Amino acid sequence: MSKEISSQVATLLSAYNLVAPQPTADSLRDLWFQFEPKSTGFVKAEQLAQQETIGTPVAVLKSIGQEIGKVARQRVDDFISLAQLLWAEYGREGRIVAVHILGPMELATPDKIMPLVMELCRTCISWEDADQLAMNALEPIVRKKPAQWLSAMEPWLADNNKWVRRAGVTVIGRLPMKHTDYTARCLTLTERLLLDEEQDVKRAVSFAIRIATRGDIAPVREFLARHIPPENPAATWVLCDTIRSMTKQFLPQFASLLPRYQQWAADPTLSGQDRRSVESAVKILQEVQR
Repeated sequence: MSKEISSQVATLLSAYNLVAPQPTADSLRDLWFQFEPKSTGFVKAEQLAQQETIGTPVAVLKSIGQEIGKVARQRVDDFISLAQLLWAEYGREGRIVAVHILGPMELATPDKIMPLVMELCRTCISWEDADQLAMNALEPIVRKKPAQWLSAMEPWLADNNKWVRRAGVTVIGRLPMKHTDYTARCLTLTERLLLDEEQDVKRAVSFAIRIATRGDIAPVREFLARHIPPENPAATWVLCDTIRSMTKQFLPQFASLLPRYQQWAADPTLSGQDRRSVESAVKILQEVQR
């Protein structure tokens, strides 16, 4: 498949005109239409109403984007218009292709591409948009040069747009997988969104805390211990989901937190939904100890 895609993309790019990128974008759409689509049952109805969603496999779209990215990294200015067009007008598939073009471009000229990625992020309509953009368009330069670029994520965490905050914390949470020594710092940054009220951001914060265990588990355990029980109940869902959704092989290293969760569960002021969340975390930690 990759050789076939590589050959077809090369042919399409030979006719690319940066002043008029639409013919190339149309040809790329024809290309991803050639592949058997998967079910779109995972896509919400409101998302289907807002953008075209064909169901082309992500692996296919990734290959197309990566082939373009190889050229775009060498000619960043020439390919900005194509990436923007694919993101804005070619639906789910166009957006996934676009982020795989933008990642290599960001590595080449981060000062130019990172603001563009934030601008595009403000137009996300789903968690998939935000996560694809975070991991493939935004993360590459932060992962490659964290000492230089991790601090650039801080404005993302404070942005008014929920998708920008979600993308920023997703990148931060994933960094310890590559750079273990950044685990504690990434958790400190993640902590800024612990009280975020948006559910799409809450899910990303829980993910960021959990995925940080792939770097160093001890700071994650200390982070949870420091916040349980929380002073502000807005943190309840995240602190419980972190345990409920933890990778099973890591759970035994969090068993020492059981007394803290049990103490929290005994709080008579817990609301019904919050109580269920805490009791669910208690149950999981109890099972670990059996």
